[in-house]
Amino acid sequence: MALGAPGAYKSLWRPSILDGYILRMLAAPAGAVLGVTLVAFLLDQTLHLIDQLAANGAHLGYLFGLVANLVPYELGLALPASFFVSMFIVIARLDEESEIDAILSGGVSFERMVAPLVFAGVVLGVASLLLVGYLQPYSRFGYRAMMNAATDAGWTARLDPQVFINAGPDFTISADEAGPTGRRLKGVFIRRKTQTGETVVTATEGRLGLSRDQKTTELRLTGGMILADSGAHAARLLRFANFSDREAIDANETLRPRGGNEEELTLPELLSEGARPDALIPKRVLQAELYARLARSFAIPLLPLLALPLAMAAKRGRRAPGMIIGAIILVMFHHGITLAKGFAEQGLLDPAVAMGGLFGILATVALWLFLSSRRRPGETPISGVFMRLESWFDRRPKAAPTAMKPQGVISLSTYLTRIMAVRTTAAALALIGLLQLIDLLERTSGILARGGILDIGRWMLLRMPFLFQEVAPFAVLGGAIFTFSQLSRSSELVVMRISGLSLFEIFKRTLPVALAVAILDLAVADQVTPRAEQALTTWWNATAPGGAKKAPAPRWFRIDGNVVMAKTSDADGQVLRGVTIYERDSHQALVRRVQAERATWGTGGWQLHNATITDLGLERATLMTVVETGWRTTLKPADTARMFAAAYEITSGTAYRSLFGKGPVDRSPSQFKTRLFRTLAEGVAPIIMLLLALPTALGHSRSNRTGQIIFGLGCGLLYLVSDGLLTAMGSAGILPPLAAAWGAPVAFAAGAITVLLYAEG
Repeated sequence: MALGAPGAYKSLWRPSILDGYILRMLAAPAGAVLGVTLVAFLLDQTLHLIDQLAANGAHLGYLFGLVANLVPYELGLALPASFFVSMFIVIARLDEESEIDAILSGGVSFERMVAPLVFAGVVLGVASLLLVGYLQPYSRFGYRAMMNAATDAGWTARLDPQVFINAGPDFTISADEAGPTGRRLKGVFIRRKTQTGETVVTATEGRLGLSRDQKTTELRLTGGMILADSGAHAARLLRFANFSDREAIDANETLRPRGGNEEELTLPELLSEGARPDALIPKRVLQAELYARLARSFAIPLLPLLALPLAMAAKRGRRAPGMIIGAIILVMFHHGITLAKGFAEQGLLDPAVAMGGLFGILATVALWLFLSSRRRPGETPISGVFMRLESWFDRRPKAAPTAMKPQGVISLSTYLTRIMAVRTTAAALALIGLLQLIDLLERTSGILARGGILDIGRWMLLRMPFLFQEVAPFAVLGGAIFTFSQLSRSSELVVMRISGLSLFEIFKRTLPVALAVAILDLAVADQVTPRAEQALTTWWNATAPGGAKKAPAPRWFRIDGNVVMAKTSDADGQVLRGVTIYERDSHQALVRRVQAERATWGTGGWQLHNATITDLGLERATLMTVVETGWRTTLKPADTARMFAAAYEITSGTAYRSLFGKGPVDRSPSQFKTRLFRTLAEGVAPIIMLLLALPTALGHSRSNRTGQIIFGLGCGLLYLVSDGLLTAMGSAGILPPLAAAWGAPVAFAAGAITVLLYAEG
């Protein structure tokens, strides 16, 4: 009797050699896809958290705790999509090697073949239930508690150079230079808001410290002055040789206990709270949250019934339509759950009926597609539509071959490059689609609250550059591994090696693809992504609902050696409101303060309107008012638009201008230097990924290549993690920018070349 045939087993399901084979094939791509998505999103979150902690003057020791609490949430989002994509990869491999035909012809039924995938779906469904039902509620609270601890701990009495810290209520401090510990300062600037205006303190040098109770900062200043507003059109000036200043660290509000939000409740707590008549959270909200979690987890075991017929419906390398249809079904289901949850919370729908109905629709579609493929695997109603479309395209007239265009003859370099390019493109599209799916699962409710269905397309378009930047290196790695694996299975690599082609020759012939991706990645990362993220942030903040809309915080920056504060800006940065310019001399001492209602950009530069100018003499301050005056500065509208957009990414040009005094400085020099060094270092990543994939070209077609593939994928993930962490440490000033930017590329390139030299020897 054939192995795995229905009559071979008396029980419902028992693992066999076939089951173990399919599950082992599923493990590697599932882990790789899940790892890539987690790394991409966590590195993005890490960079934003470093920026947020630095802006609040909080200790960076909280960073790893914050990132760790994000893992369950991101894992819960990535699990279903990663499982679905990995099943397509497994089925594609089985189909390419005709193993599916052999399994079916050996008497194994379609239902029996899907059994191990359903078993994996059940296991992952239970894991998802544990994640959303228990780990995520605690991790959400843990993240909030960690962030509260980071900000409640207050300012650590440590300054990064040129960073403006809001260290207390209406208290801002900065320094042009800071020692390694952030306590010895030069070019100190302090601004404290008062009832009569403000008090400004500048000093040549200073030393920071904390009192014993860790609640008060102590600042000892040398060689400076104090400008204090004493009423309408009056100010007092005091110059000092030595001065001590103390500031109480403001504590944030008390941490709200877990359970005040339905997302922080576990499944048993949702049930118990829903049964209480005196529950603080409305019953419909609790039920909507409960049924939404259950529906998403219970849907995972249904994914194999959806993936298998769709993957087989377009065989022989034409699986894109099936994957697109599957992705659309998943997106519609998850977006439907989000919409139904929102309607249920408003009392417009019954939570059980809404979530249960959507789950029933998904189950019906999955069973319909699966059962329609039982008699003739690969043929479904959906595949019939695509076959008719394909036949229509095939009937189009084609150009006949001519003598000038000989057919069927290509060089080895062209052959390798073409295969590599096709598989790299496929890997990039699949990873971008996966990240877009997970990104939308997280943001759909917020997007719909800001607009409509069309705004989902806006979000996807503006996020596309960032997602391409994230997946470009791994797309080269995946494309190279798939290329070398295919060539090895068809024994083409064996022929190449016998003919004297070394691994480095193979590397040279596939290098053009990696170089093309590297150049495109450089252009996107340096020029496209910062502008797209800025546009996305501007739109997101401008369209926030009334309750979620926050007043923009004033922006502080240095420009032309002076300190500037602006309260608001328009979207294009050509109008600034509430502008204050603190002009300083070569010793960083304040010599003039200019306060203007607004500043506008015109053909002649910036103009200040309704300005009050305070000139500082040796012993007194003189005030005067002007209706309009010019402002000579290198500041550009694009600079102010970027700063008020709160976008993290900066271009290499912006970093260069800021480092060399041509642009505004609102961050530590280490961030600008790291960005500048990363401009070229990012482009090396696709080439390193190609080097890491070359070991998969070793061996012969009948050897077990799983270990080499896992090694290549693992090294690629390790590179991405190491590179991201080193970059974050360089931006935070923990590592020298040059070492942070080039540390991972140099180390991994050296390691990969060493492995290849040993393999060739």
